[in-house]
Amino acid sequence: MWIAESPALVGDAKLGETERERFLPTEYDAKGFAIDARGVECRDLACPHCHLRIPSEALERSTVYMSIVGAPACGKSYYLAASTWSLRKLFPRRFRIDFLDADPEMNRKIQEYETRAFLGPQDEPVELDKTEVQGELYDAVRFEDGIVSYPKPFVFSLSPSRDHPNIDKVAKLSKLLCLYDNAGESFLPARGADSATSPTTRHLGRSDCVFFLFDPTQDARFRADFREYSSDPQLDETNDAFRRSPARQDAVFEETIRRIRASKKMYANDRFEGLLVVVVSKLDVWKSELPADDIRKDPISVASYQGNDYCFLRGDKINRVSRALRTMLARRAPEFVAAAEGFANEVVYIPVSATGCSPTIDEETKRRGFRPKDLNPIWIGVPLLYALARFTKGLVPIRDAEPEVGEKFGG
Repeated sequence: MWIAESPALVGDAKLGETERERFLPTEYDAKGFAIDARGVECRDLACPHCHLRIPSEALERSTVYMSIVGAPACGKSYYLAASTWSLRKLFPRRFRIDFLDADPEMNRKIQEYETRAFLGPQDEPVELDKTEVQGELYDAVRFEDGIVSYPKPFVFSLSPSRDHPNIDKVAKLSKLLCLYDNAGESFLPARGADSATSPTTRHLGRSDCVFFLFDPTQDARFRADFREYSSDPQLDETNDAFRRSPARQDAVFEETIRRIRASKKMYANDRFEGLLVVVVSKLDVWKSELPADDIRKDPISVASYQGNDYCFLRGDKINRVSRALRTMLARRAPEFVAAAEGFANEVVYIPVSATGCSPTIDEETKRRGFRPKDLNPIWIGVPLLYALARFTKGLVPIRDAEPEVGEKFGG
């Protein structure tokens, strides 16, 4: 369906009186754009089922669906903001990829997070709002049987830029990235947490990749061990300034597995065929657990093709760190590792720090947060880069070794 442009055509049966009218066109202009009932050329499209706005590129490009999952207080808001902000700079500068908001209106919240965390006053502590279980990140749609609340996705457009090594395959390689994020409370095992009228996490059934954010500082076993060499305030059991999850992370993950199986109609012994990325956060607190040389810088290398330099992911470095991280997790949380590897065919463990520093408390205002000038994320773009390399063959190159001189890479 199309969304009327004329200001006189307001009111939609499913979205309410303030939304512009949705309609099936009977008249188009010479370029195929619909004309509304008042003769105004229209630009925006809507889903015929729910009438919600969709990016026009959804009709032209294939879509990769990904979901971010985690327990309450695990830091998903910071992780998401730091990831997208990092990739906005990393993609065009190093990978020769255009990474844009497919629809700036749909991505308004993530833009707000990025601005507050990285572009606000540099000396003032910033604390991002936690993701809520209702409100502006959800759309209410009225059907005959009642009102259904849908989570809003963040949608990004990816395509090779003019100097990408595979620019000749631009139509094939260009993708939409549809990224879902929910409040941690949405994944708690509770009756009615996900239902026909509130399908808040049913995107899991569509996702090609699931990122599960595991926060070691939310687990007493990790905190006890880390305190032997770290004085980070997040490890202090008596410090009430830091939120602690009301639920065990392995219980949240098991509930996530249950919902994926239900959404995908999987049998008990079926294994998840997508990619499961266990994102282990707050690396700045516990980085001494991993080999320093492996995590000192992002696993990105540079190669030359026809006189131009191009970046690619080093799969061997990511896999080496993944194995070391798995060993660390299995030693302290074997039940989580067993659940992950018993569920998915492909599991990779990737460490990140969305901030690269500890939170501070302003002595005057008593506000807790991170000062933008102190932020120095570690490996923050790697989980999404790895997943995109896995699902967009040739767009984000990945190799296990340096290519030969003059060798084209990335498919």
